[in-house]
Amino acid sequence: IMEIEENYGAKSSFYFLTAEKDPRRFRYDIEDAGSYMGEIVDCGWEVGLHGGYFSYASYDNLVEEKRKLENVLGKNVIGFRNHYLRFKRTDSWDVLSKAGFRYDTTLGFNNAVGFRNGLCHPFRPYDIQEGKPLDILEIPLVIMDAALFNCTRSFKDAWELAKGIIDTGERYNGIITLLWHNSSYSTPFRKEWKNLYIKILDYCNQKNAWITSGEDIYRWWDNTYSDNQ
Repeated sequence: IMEIEENYGAKSSFYFLTAEKDPRRFRYDIEDAGSYMGEIVDCGWEVGLHGGYFSYASYDNLVEEKRKLENVLGKNVIGFRNHYLRFKRTDSWDVLSKAGFRYDTTLGFNNAVGFRNGLCHPFRPYDIQEGKPLDILEIPLVIMDAALFNCTRSFKDAWELAKGIIDTGERYNGIITLLWHNSSYSTPFRKEWKNLYIKILDYCNQKNAWITSGEDIYRWWDNTYSDNQ
């Protein structure tokens, strides 16, 4: 995946699970992924936490999952996306912030694509009870591979839909987040998913887009706008 992205001047984020409980099947032991994660960060890509199915609003679970990932990775983790995009406003943002995450990228559709909250920009969620923004940046999810192909009938339709969303993001100087599962690159009947990702990277590269990780986006946004929020 990194070799593909490097061809288009792109870097992305890889989110790893550390939760022991899953409603469908055992996934993997995070200790077995240590060498892969080390290669990812050594090459300049990001490793974040893929929160467990039952952890989306549990401070204790998130702290423990983050600790396990950081122990194996050997560095601090600031990025988060939850399993199956499970989320609870505003509770999830609150516990993520308290657990030490700096950004989340869960807010999006799992059965459609587009701007779930009507924005193509990151934002700091607002705590109505406390009367202030929460100390975490939401980078909304815009296009997920499974949702994109489930709501279109062909590769051409999927491409045209994705292209239109990307063009909208460009028009408003926004951010378009992509979620492509690792199985999209190795499953024969999902070959079109991989090919579409490559086509999107090529299109964005030709438009001189900054194709980068959630961590890079967070740090740029925080440095640029932190004094204004």
